[in-house]
Amino acid sequence: MFSRLLLKSLEWLLICIFGLMVLLVFGNVVLRYGFNYGIIFSEEVSRFLFVWMVFLG
Repeated sequence: MFSRLLLKSLEWLLICIFGLMVLLVFGNVVLRYGFNYGIIFSEEVSRFLFVWMVFLG
């Protein structure tokens, strides 16, 4: 029971991390090529989230 709940919550956490990564990278690409301006911290946060996603997965 507890392990199933833990796995389900971990799965949702990984989905949220991946979704945030996609939003940051996609938004940065659109801003950089469309408006010649990018989000400064987007690359670092995406890398940090990717490391945690791999670690938790």
